[in-house]
Amino acid sequence: MKKTIVACATLAIAGSMAPLNATAENFTYSGGCFWCTEADTEKLNGVSEVISGFTGGTTPNPRYEYGKWGDHREAAQVIYDPRVISYENLVRHVYATIDYEDRGGQFCDRGHSYSPAIYFKTDAERVIAQRLAPETSVVPIELESAFYPVRVEHQDFYKKRVVKYEYYRLQCGRNSRVDALNGN
Repeated sequence: MKKTIVACATLAIAGSMAPLNATAENFTYSGGCFWCTEADTEKLNGVSEVISGFTGGTTPNPRYEYGKWGDHREAAQVIYDPRVISYENLVRHVYATIDYEDRGGQFCDRGHSYSPAIYFKTDAERVIAQRLAPETSVVPIELESAFYPVRVEHQDFYKKRVVKYEYYRLQCGRNSRVDALNGN
C-alpha cells in the first residue's frame, strides 16, 4: 500500500511540473550594473530568465560585497530558447542597450567591474559578436569563463525595489545615453 501511495504521489508531482526546455541555451554579457542588464534583457521574447552575477576574472568565489568581486565584471547570464530568439539577436540587443564606446565602466558606474564585454563559447559566436559590433565599439569579445551568481536578494532587484531601481537608472543617465547612441 505504501509503495502505491508513493508511486501515485510521484506521478502527481511529476505530472504537474512543466516540461523542461531541452533546447535552452545561455549567453553571458557585461553591460554595467547587473540590475539594469537583467531588466533590459528579461523583457525579450524567448528569454526565460536572466541571472545577475560576476564573470570574466580570476578571483575565486567573488561576492557582491565591496572589494570582494576582485577582477570580475558584473554580468548577466541569459537563459534563452534559440528557437525563439537567436544568439545574433541577443548580441544586437546588447549593443543597443549599453554604451559600447565606454570601456571605463558604464554610465555613472566606473571601473573595470562595470565595463562592458560580450562572452562567446564558440568561434561562430565570436564572429557574430565581432560582425555586429558598431564601428566605434570598444567592447571586448572574450571567451566565456566561470559565472558566479550573486545572492538571491540581488536577483530581480528591478522588480523588488522598483522606485530605487528607477531612480538609480535615471540618475545614472543610462536611458539618455543609450538613446543618443541609437539616434533617438
